[in-house]
Amino acid sequence: MQYILGVDIGGTFTDFSLLDDVGNISLWKEATTPKNPGEAVQQGIRALAEQTGMELDTFLKRLDLFVHGQTIATNTVIQRNGPKTALLCTEGFRDVIHFRDGFKPERYNIQLPPPEDFVPRYLRIPITERVKYDGTVVQPLDEDSVRTAAAKLRSENVESVAVAFLWSIVNTAHEQRVKAILAEELPDVPVVLSSDVLPMIREWERTTCTILSAYVLPGIARYMVELEEFLHGNAYPHPLLIMQLNGGSSTVNKVLQRPINSLASGPAAAPVAGLYCSERIGMPNVITIDMGGTSFDVSMVTDGSPTLTRELRVHDMPVGVAAVDVHSIGAGGGSIGWIDKGGALQMGPQSAGAEPGPACYDQGGTLPACTDANVVLGYINPDYFLGGRREINTEHSARAVEEHIAKPLGLSVPAAAHGMFRIINNNMVDAIRVVSIERGVDPRNYALVVGGGAGAIHAGMLGRTLGMKKAIIPRYSGVFCSFGMIVSDVRHDYMQAHATNTARFDVAGVNKVVAELERKAMDDMVEEGFPEGEVILSRFADAKYPAQIHELTIPIPSDGELGKASISEMEQTFHDLHERMFTYSVRESPVDLFHWRVVAHRKVDSPATPAFPAAEQSIETAQKATRSVYFGDIDDYRDTNIYDGDLLQRGMSVAGPAVVEQKNTTIVVFPGQKLEVNEYGDFVLDL
Repeated sequence: MQYILGVDIGGTFTDFSLLDDVGNISLWKEATTPKNPGEAVQQGIRALAEQTGMELDTFLKRLDLFVHGQTIATNTVIQRNGPKTALLCTEGFRDVIHFRDGFKPERYNIQLPPPEDFVPRYLRIPITERVKYDGTVVQPLDEDSVRTAAAKLRSENVESVAVAFLWSIVNTAHEQRVKAILAEELPDVPVVLSSDVLPMIREWERTTCTILSAYVLPGIARYMVELEEFLHGNAYPHPLLIMQLNGGSSTVNKVLQRPINSLASGPAAAPVAGLYCSERIGMPNVITIDMGGTSFDVSMVTDGSPTLTRELRVHDMPVGVAAVDVHSIGAGGGSIGWIDKGGALQMGPQSAGAEPGPACYDQGGTLPACTDANVVLGYINPDYFLGGRREINTEHSARAVEEHIAKPLGLSVPAAAHGMFRIINNNMVDAIRVVSIERGVDPRNYALVVGGGAGAIHAGMLGRTLGMKKAIIPRYSGVFCSFGMIVSDVRHDYMQAHATNTARFDVAGVNKVVAELERKAMDDMVEEGFPEGEVILSRFADAKYPAQIHELTIPIPSDGELGKASISEMEQTFHDLHERMFTYSVRESPVDLFHWRVVAHRKVDSPATPAFPAAEQSIETAQKATRSVYFGDIDDYRDTNIYDGDLLQRGMSVAGPAVVEQKNTTIVVFPGQKLEVNEYGDFVLDL
C-alpha cells in the first residue's frame, strides 16, 4: 500500500494528513516547536510511521508524495527577524520603497507614523546604470560601482541582497551581470533579482517583492534543505514539494528561485480542501474558514475556482505575485481575551501560541484564551483533547477567565466566557463579510466549509449570524490545510512583459513571448519528473483600457498561435470582465495588453473515496455521555448529549443542543440546529 502525506505548520499545532491508495485517511497533530519547526515535523512523521506499524525508512519509501506548508517565511516577515538585507537599485531610485505608491496605509490618519522599511536607507545602494522602457541601454552598467557596493556590503556583514533596476523587466542584462559580480565578491551571500521573481511594471511592488524574497530566502533555504536531507537520509525517494501561495505546490529548488511564493504557504491550501469537499457534493460556491490556534483564515470558491489576487500584502508590504485570496485575522483558539481602556471586552489579535499556550495547557500561561472560554463553557472535553493526548486543566481556565475578565466586568465566570465566545465570533463574522458582502457577494448563496481544530466549535453561530443555510465539517476538518496540500496541483506561474495594443497588435512579438514562456514551463515540469502528457498549460494576459492605471487579468486562447480571431476574442473577454466588475465597458475602445502569463498545472488525481458505512444501529450507540454545557440562551448550564463523531454513520442525525467529539476537532450543534452525516462521512450542519 502506498501513501501521500500533507504537513502544515501552524502557530499552535503542526498538522498531518496521511492518505492511502484506497482513500483511508489518518490524521495527526503535533505541538508546533517554534524555535525549531522541523522538530515537530520529524516527530509527527515518526509517530505516523509507528501508527502504521512500519520503521521510519520503510514508511518514507512508501510515500508517493510529500507536500509541506510552512510558516517560516510569513513569520520571518511578521516578526522582522530575518537576515540583514541590502538593496542595489538604479541611481536616483533608492527611495522607491519609502515613497511607496504615494498613499499612506491609512490615508486620512494624520498621526500615522511612516512604516518601517525592511531595508534601511544606508543599505539601499544606488548603482550607475539606466535602461529605457523599450530595453535600450541609456547608461551602461558601471561595474566598478557594483564592486564598491559589494565592499560596503561585506563591511556591513550583509546576509542577503535584493537587486531591482529600472526596466529590468524588458532587459535583464544589467541585473544578471550584477548577480555574476556579487557571486565573485560575496560568494556566500544569496542574491535575488527582480527580473526573476516579478518581471512586471510598478516599481514599488516589484522592488518590495524582491526585498521580501531576499529577506526570507536564507531562513527558508536552511529549513527546507535540512528537511529534505532528513527525508532523503531516511529513504524518501521523491522530491519534497512545498505549498505555494498560488494554491499549487512546487519543488524546493523552484521555490528557492522565487522565495516570495513561500509566503502564506499553509492558508493557501484551505480553498483547495474546501473545493475538494464541495465538488463531490455538487456545491461549487463555498466560503472556507480555517480557525487554528493563532489565526482565522477566510477564502471564497466561486463556480469551482478559488479567488486569486495580486493585492496580497504582508505587514502592508505588497507581495505582487498571484496568490490565493485569503483574508486572515488574529482570531484562533489561542487568541487572548483582554479589557481595553474603555472597559470593553476584546479578543486577540494577541495569541498565547504554542508556548505557553492557553491557561488550560498548564504550561505557564495565565491569560485567558478562546480555548479557555470554550473549556469553561463545556464545549471542549478536558479528557478528550487531541483524543486524550494533551491534558487540559479546567481549573486554570476558570481562574484565568475569572481573574482577567469576570471580576473586572462584574460578571459570572460562565457569562464572561460566553462574552469572550461572542466577541471572537463577531470578529470572525466581520472577516467573512470582508471577502463576501463588502465585495457584493451574498454569503447566503454559499455553503460554509469549516476547517481548523477550533472551527467547528464556532461554525454554527457564524453561519447562523450570516444567514447561511449549511455548514460542512469534513472528516479532515481538524487538519484542513494539510489535507488541502495532498489534493493540490503542482503549479508554476510564468510571466513576461511585452507591451502591445489590440488596434496595432504585435502578432510576432507576442507569439514569441508566449512560446518562450510555454517552453520554459514545460521544460521545468519535465525536469521535475512530470511527463508532458500530464501537464496542462493555460495562458493569460493583463489588459486595460488606454490611460487606465490598473489591469485586469483575462484568459486568452491556449491553442496554437495568436492571430486576428484571438485579438477579437481577447477584446471581447476584457470588455465583458470589465463590465461585470465595474458595471460598464467601452466596447469601441481598443485594449492595451502588457503582461503575458503562462500557468503550468500538473493535476493531482483525486484520492479514492471509500463508501462510508450506512447506519445499521441507532444513534444511541454513538452517544458517549452527557455534560453540562453553557449556550447563553438561558442563565445556566444544561445537560447536553455528547456523541463520538467516529461512531456516527451515514444517515445518522443529531439534534441540537449537542456536542460531537473527534480526536482532532469538536462540533457544537447549537439549539435549533441539526447535524447529519452524508455519504462521504462529512458532517452537514443545517443552520
